[in-house]
Amino acid sequence: MGLPDRGVIRETARADLAIFEPELFAECGTLFAPNQIATGMRHVVVNGVITLRDGELTGRRDGQVLRR
Repeated sequence: MGLPDRGVIRETARADLAIFEPELFAECGTLFAPNQIATGMRHVVVNGVITLRDGELTGRRDGQVLRR
């Protein structure tokens, strides 16, 4: 996409990481409640900010939409 500071894990780069347990991973969202955390999700880091820790939301929402 031509964004050299995205998608790599290195200092000053912007990357998102999802750490999960594959054997426990399952979607929980439904048509009427789509925004449910999948089981097996442990940690999510968005642009260096922890947004999910030990399966619980931290309240931080540091992601942004990429317009290209």
